[in-house]
Amino acid sequence: MALNQSQQSAYDIVTDTLRSYGLEGLDSFVTDYITRFETVNPDSLMVEIRKQPEYQQRFSANEARRKAGLTVLSESEYLALERGYAQMLRASGMPTGFYDSPEDFTNFITNDVSVAELNSRIEQGYLAVTMSNPEVVRQMKELYGISESQLAAYFLDPNKAVPTLMRQAESAQIAAQGRLLAGQQISAAQAEELAQAGVTQDQARAGFAAIQQAQGLFTGTLEEGENISQQEQIGAIFGTNAAAQQRIRQRARRRQARFEEGGGFAAGTEGEIAGIQ
Repeated sequence: MALNQSQQSAYDIVTDTLRSYGLEGLDSFVTDYITRFETVNPDSLMVEIRKQPEYQQRFSANEARRKAGLTVLSESEYLALERGYAQMLRASGMPTGFYDSPEDFTNFITNDVSVAELNSRIEQGYLAVTMSNPEVVRQMKELYGISESQLAAYFLDPNKAVPTLMRQAESAQIAAQGRLLAGQQISAAQAEELAQAGVTQDQARAGFAAIQQAQGLFTGTLEEGENISQQEQIGAIFGTNAAAQQRIRQRARRRQARFEEGGGFAAGTEGEIAGIQ
């Protein structure tokens, strides 16, 4: 049955709207509804369309928001959020096809993630890691089982606790400095302890360089006995283990005194070891 002019006008208005939603598949529903109920009111048509499974699937985050006590978004607000996510992701250098479909954005909208918050997650997490050096990425895998291909999804996952992700990123960066500058693979617990202590990238770089330079002091002689452990080295250099600092000071003083007495060598003194004052 052909539509009359008024019906065609209503059809055109509603189907144009549906195309903007990505719901072209409901065009036949619109035609059937107009002819069956002889309606020419686009608003009435939209009320019925919102009851359809296709529509509810397309805007599924709204139902989840309603159940969570969050404001239900209008279609224009919903679509604006999706556009904002997509534009920000592309501007951040994310590859085409990654987090750029309505399905990808459902969790963000469900969890009330703003475009600004998503941008912050990328800047503080994914980009902070991937724009560093390959060793940082390797440390994310070593410490937390996260490969490079998983990093973006890992940091953008709304179900992850953002503070935990940031801590892990900072820890991976610190662990990378340990590996690169001191040849030491530290544990996740060690790296997180340093991150929680506020150790910056520059401090990590200087500290692990100092550890590497002082290896002769950390290696025990027959007279001194056992080596100073990696845990003690890290705690002393970064100021998180006062007892280890004291032990290293005492060893440095003994060696310096032996050297001054003509005993042969001094493998570093306390004033030469960064972090041990």
